[in-house]
Amino acid sequence: MPEAAAAFSLRGAGDALRRNFLLVPIAAGLVVSALDWAGVCTESCAEASFYRLFGMPLPPLGVAYFTACGIACLLRRRYDFFRLALAVLLFGGLGAELVFTWIQKYVIGHWCPMCVGVAFCVATACVILAYEYLAGTSGPISEGERKFDMKRFPVHVALVLLALTVGLGTSALGLKKADAFAGGLTPEMMALGAADSSLEVYVISDWFCPACRVAEPEILKGADLAMKRAKVVFVDYPIHKETLNYIPYNLSLMVREKGKYLQVREALAVLAKRTKEPKVEEVQSVVAPLDVKYVPLDFADVVAGMQYQMSVVQKFKVNGTPAVVVTDAGTGKVKLLYGSNEITSENILKAMGEVSGK
Repeated sequence: MPEAAAAFSLRGAGDALRRNFLLVPIAAGLVVSALDWAGVCTESCAEASFYRLFGMPLPPLGVAYFTACGIACLLRRRYDFFRLALAVLLFGGLGAELVFTWIQKYVIGHWCPMCVGVAFCVATACVILAYEYLAGTSGPISEGERKFDMKRFPVHVALVLLALTVGLGTSALGLKKADAFAGGLTPEMMALGAADSSLEVYVISDWFCPACRVAEPEILKGADLAMKRAKVVFVDYPIHKETLNYIPYNLSLMVREKGKYLQVREALAVLAKRTKEPKVEEVQSVVAPLDVKYVPLDFADVVAGMQYQMSVVQKFKVNGTPAVVVTDAGTGKVKLLYGSNEITSENILKAMGEVSGK
């Protein structure tokens, strides 16, 4: 009897697993979307993070989407409506993911691990659902319903194709790279100086790096001169974890106060010498004399800005601070300056001439 009970229990567990196996890729997609929303991603996610679907950021949409899929999956064996809704959701999502996969391959030019993970979860769920349907086990498990229903097959195929087409069309029309605060922070919004110039200067530093503090006066002088004919971007590289406390403030002031940013930066540097954990009131007090008001960025914009900054660090293989990267998109040449000895206003201008050939 105990052996029979154990066998029955194992058989029951096997049936439960078989019935709910579709939940595995759906739950995995929900986890990946939640992690992406929380900003747990790599430098490769930077460019993809600027895309929006009709102005809405993708990670929270992914969380809502997989939650809806999970609910429909749990109820699909009780109600035909949810069985149908799950098919529409999954294959519509597959159509949308096909478009975004194409964008990553041919527009962005590299893969975002989080986005690829979401696409894989959706595709896997579609395969499992299709198998369940063809095996006759997507509805209630009974002998009468195990047989494949040829009469409904053409209608169901048409419905799936329609959902796939709608997903493709919706994604093709709605997926766009953000170009304003309302749509999200973009790299272009973080640039100072001649934003349309092919000549680019990236200043990479850490608010608590001793060498960065020594080099800061020359950095500001060089950046001021460089902005007359180059695009200048300040990049926070948090080698010291306390720098993470300053990044949200710095990003907001950088994009909102371009004309006064160099003075604002000096004020933040003074504050960084006083405290490692600045409060909003403290930040406002140091920028107020410049007639500047600190306005926080949305969390998604801060995450996007940090991702972009880390993508710059990775792209140019910067392994320490302070560093200045001078490059020209037209010539493809790159010049790196490291440390307070190399980073001078004179060397920055000289590097600009070298990479541009002027």
